[in-house]
Amino acid sequence: MKGSHIKILTTLGILAILFVFLVQIFWVRQAFSITENQFEHTVNVALRQVAEKIAVKNKTSFLQKNPVIKVNPRYYIVEVNSEIDATLLDHYLQSTFNYFNIDQDVEYSIYSCSDNTMVYCNYIQKKKPQEKITIDELPKFENLDYYFSVSFPHYPLISMNNIPMWMITSAVLVLVTLFFIYALFVVFNQKSITNVQKEFINNMTHEFKTPISTISVIQQVLSEPDIHKNPGRITTYAKIIGDEIHRLNMQVEKVLNISTLEKKEFELHVKELNVHEIITQILYTFSKVTFEKKIHFSKELAAERHLITADEVHFTNVIFNILENGIKYSNEEANLYVKTWNENNQLFISVKDNGKGIAQKNLKKIFDKFYRVSQGNKHDVKGFGLGLYYVKQIILAHQWKIKVISEINKGSDFIIRIPLNK
Repeated sequence: MKGSHIKILTTLGILAILFVFLVQIFWVRQAFSITENQFEHTVNVALRQVAEKIAVKNKTSFLQKNPVIKVNPRYYIVEVNSEIDATLLDHYLQSTFNYFNIDQDVEYSIYSCSDNTMVYCNYIQKKKPQEKITIDELPKFENLDYYFSVSFPHYPLISMNNIPMWMITSAVLVLVTLFFIYALFVVFNQKSITNVQKEFINNMTHEFKTPISTISVIQQVLSEPDIHKNPGRITTYAKIIGDEIHRLNMQVEKVLNISTLEKKEFELHVKELNVHEIITQILYTFSKVTFEKKIHFSKELAAERHLITADEVHFTNVIFNILENGIKYSNEEANLYVKTWNENNQLFISVKDNGKGIAQKNLKKIFDKFYRVSQGNKHDVKGFGLGLYYVKQIILAHQWKIKVISEINKGSDFIIRIPLNK
């Protein structure tokens, strides 16, 4: 999938999720509003019936207007045209609220119109025991003679209890969103893997193309009829072919070794090793190799305890790969510095170079398989991006630690930490 298609898919997906969220919020608010309106209407009708029953019981004329006054969604005033009997009011409230399925805790109070004081207050508990909420003072209503108040102290719980379907749909929306985020993660991860594979193929093509081209040219030269007259040239060409075949073989071996590491088919043949001796031998080997650039090696092997238990071949390859990596990414003149020291019953090995350095955003990726710091379309640095991946796998197999300190244009410092036996 092309990058532009992924961006379009991501944008459309985000817009779709935002639209669904907005619609969900709208409908949830509508549900709350509808629920509140239904509850308020039911309470209004129920309280009106209570007022009618009191009027009938006291044989008084019932007011034609609506006797119910809504102060707020949880507090109502009911005007009656006669004195109110507390026991009778309690009975009417409970029976009427049960009939209308108003399953809420109710607090009601009777107000005296003669001295503007509360003469009676009671609490009808419908739900599980909760902290009781009481109203110490009732507001004064100047134009009312006989009235009682009804409040619902736990009213905010009603809406949540009456719309379980909206809660379910909200949960489904969250799950869909999480799935979409996961799908995006998979797509971007797959895109990253595809880019790594393409980079690996490009690098492999470049690495194999040069020796194959060289061998092809030499083959054409050796096919000339008069080549046997110059045995010196034949010897030279034979040596070049041998070097190029060795180079190809080394690249193939690297890929095969990585495959073996991933399948966990390799075994560590551990024994006691003298780190200083191995490092010295590796540096000596590098000094005998001819490079296209000037290379300077220096060392400070200061560790007093430098004997470790490790696989000699793999340990040698680790140091070799780190040094080779430093040479590859160095400037025209490479300076590599190897240092050892002891600290907290551990052996530290540092390989420092003066190369191009690594950006902080790339430091965590340099040990990934096939990963190479992007050089654009340039292929001036040879390799498949397997060297540091191999280093990391061997470090993990030995249960050691490795970290990298690097800055752009200031080089890199690879530090291996090896625990020592007490």
